Amino acid sequence: MIFDDAGGSLQDLADIMAIGRPVTVAVLPGLRYSKEVALRARAGNVEVFLHLPLEADNSGRRLGPGAISTNMTDEEIAAVVSADLAAVPGASGVNNHMGSRGTADTRVMRSVLRVVKDHGLIFVDSMTSTRSVAGSMADEMGIPTARRHVFLDNENEPPAIRAQLRSLMSIARRRGSAVGIGHATRLTPKILAQMLPEFDRLGIELVPVSALAR
Repeated sequence: MIFDDAGGSLQDLADIMAIGRPVTVAVLPGLRYSKEVALRARAGNVEVFLHLPLEADNSGRRLGPGAISTNMTDEEIAAVVSADLAAVPGASGVNNHMGSRGTADTRVMRSVLRVVKDHGLIFVDSMTSTRSVAGSMADEMGIPTARRHVFLDNENEPPAIRAQLRSLMSIARRRGSAVGIGHATRLTPKILAQMLPEFDRLGIELVPVSALAR
């Protein structure tokens, strides 16, 4: 289970840590609390990922600091990814923020993944586009990788989040494991905490996403 978009609030992290189970928090670079959230999460034994902003198909969407765009050179991409990792200390992996255009660009992803590999990290493809080459390229480059199965909170309403969590449970029972992605900034951490008894009754264990990377 990954909680994206962390770094703008310490309360968001507190809600995630209150779940009391192994999960992963993906921290955006360059936000007010990015470094502190990463350090506090690590101190609390919560796995930290860099949530790397990548260009979307909708060029009007603001990516924020530390973003990778398809018009950057390979050298610029490498420099930005390295700087982003420095801004999120202790990250054990990377997953993409947006990126429907960036993850479909072979050159861009090769440049990103070279840095990921050089740092000995994991890459998780958030699958914001069916055209993504990120996961397959990571496989080819020998980088441990996983792919998102369910987005949990496209609708930030309790009934919708509960339905998506149950869908995740169903996939996990069928496949043996599944990756769900929600957001630190939405109701998902609190809803998940309420639903832990359902996970337990079905014998489904929450693990950091690194445990599912192959």
